[in-house]
Amino acid sequence: MDNVLEGISSFVKNVSFPAIVPVNFIPWNAATVTGRLTEELGVDGFIFLTRWEVANIVEESLQHIQKEINIKYIGDYKFQRSLLKDDIFENSFLIRNVLEVVRWHNKEKVVVDLTMTTGELASATYYALKDLQLDNGSTYLTVVTTIPLQGVPAYPGNPRWLHKVHVYGSNRAGWKGVEVVTDPPKIIEWKGTRGIYIAISKLINSLSDRRIVEVFDGHKKESPERDPDVVEFYVQDEIENERKRLVSVETSVGPDEETSKLLYNSWRTIYDVVSKKVGEEGEARSIERILKQLQRLTGSADLVISNIMSQELGLESYKRTKLHAFIRHLREEYGNVAVLPDTNMFYQGLHMSLLKASIRNSSPWSPVPNVEVYVPICAEAEVNGKIAATSSTSETLVERFSYIMALMANRVLQEIKYHYKAKTLPAISQPCEASVAVESSNLQQKVVLLLTADRKAFNAWQTFNVCRGNIVCGYIDHDDSPLNTNTLYSKFYASIVLANVVFTTSLFTRVVVRSKKGSVVLNVNKLRGATAPSIAINRLEIKA
Repeated sequence: MDNVLEGISSFVKNVSFPAIVPVNFIPWNAATVTGRLTEELGVDGFIFLTRWEVANIVEESLQHIQKEINIKYIGDYKFQRSLLKDDIFENSFLIRNVLEVVRWHNKEKVVVDLTMTTGELASATYYALKDLQLDNGSTYLTVVTTIPLQGVPAYPGNPRWLHKVHVYGSNRAGWKGVEVVTDPPKIIEWKGTRGIYIAISKLINSLSDRRIVEVFDGHKKESPERDPDVVEFYVQDEIENERKRLVSVETSVGPDEETSKLLYNSWRTIYDVVSKKVGEEGEARSIERILKQLQRLTGSADLVISNIMSQELGLESYKRTKLHAFIRHLREEYGNVAVLPDTNMFYQGLHMSLLKASIRNSSPWSPVPNVEVYVPICAEAEVNGKIAATSSTSETLVERFSYIMALMANRVLQEIKYHYKAKTLPAISQPCEASVAVESSNLQQKVVLLLTADRKAFNAWQTFNVCRGNIVCGYIDHDDSPLNTNTLYSKFYASIVLANVVFTTSLFTRVVVRSKKGSVVLNVNKLRGATAPSIAINRLEIKA
């Protein structure tokens, strides 16, 4: 161990404010921890102490953030060994020894971060350091709020409001941090909902304040004084030369009940603006039907099972159950499930229900075990045919908006294939709901779930007498209530929906984003090509 301590000593010589970071749990959060401690406290050097099974994940995470933030770090694994062991007390003495090496260099402040430790290691570390800590006010314990799910993007690809920094051992809130997110992205290309979430999070972080921190000295907790910091998104009404609020969020707390209501009704805000550009009532009604789908496509409203037909399984009591919860119930009750969507489900936000199910399964944007999703060939052909038959440059809003919706349906379909490993269903003939019904009987899963948001298709399945045996037919609607935002996990999901709404709205009309730190405008950039759709972001000078 001596060579590791010598290496740490050499490293500490070249930093002003070091942090010791033991890791035996959720190692993929290493990038988030380093980014937030740099940003809020001004830490400029990180010493990682790891268990051998997490060392590679820590390094991968840190290599990722190096592309975003210039940080200095050293890991025990750089010396061909991980120092943390099974013995909790041995680990405590190790961390104490490392801290003594660091303090030998007379650093004014030292942080020991416990974010990525289990409860046993965190407790033992606290007691090992207790007598070195509050007496002289130079050693502090920190915990960064994180979401302990593998697959959650690293900060700054998450909004800052999900990662409050907690400091124990300090009776002051005057930490001097460093700005690490300064410029918004210039172009956001389609890289799935995860990519859109990362890009919009960086945009919001660049336009909002730091100082989402809480300190505790053992007697009272304190947060730094911080003026209200709201990021507001507006839709530009070019006819009346005014802006209508699309959504807003207070950046110290993230999405709340008011944000959720705005997201739920965001499609209506878009419609109120773009409908003024058409003269005929019939065209306005067509545009309304198109835009109303955004409520489901973006995840602003949860999908529910409005009606169920199952002659043998007796599932009628699950009417109005949210789709992601219903799929999980079928898996838990029957062992394995096949999900067969009709074409309209790719317009209706099926991918967001699968995302919710994967979050509940502790791995967002990943397949849910024992749930096989299928993409019918006829559905893919129908969506792609719509793209080929309509124009992205049409002067007619109905045709242009129809093209955008078909393009988004194609991207949803591709996302379901990529993230949830959907298989191809050899249902070829049109109409697709008939082909899907025929092919459903060939699947071997314990339960086969046919899904549609088309009342005619649901009625046809009943007439075909297909909803029997292990085949369940579901008619999809959406929940009457806005999204819940009461927990960290629900705020995480609502933040994803917020990103979806902002990006998708920008494809239909101009979006202006305002904050204390400046304003930007979002415009559609490209609607054709492999990376379409994409939006462009430009700084905007607005007179107060």
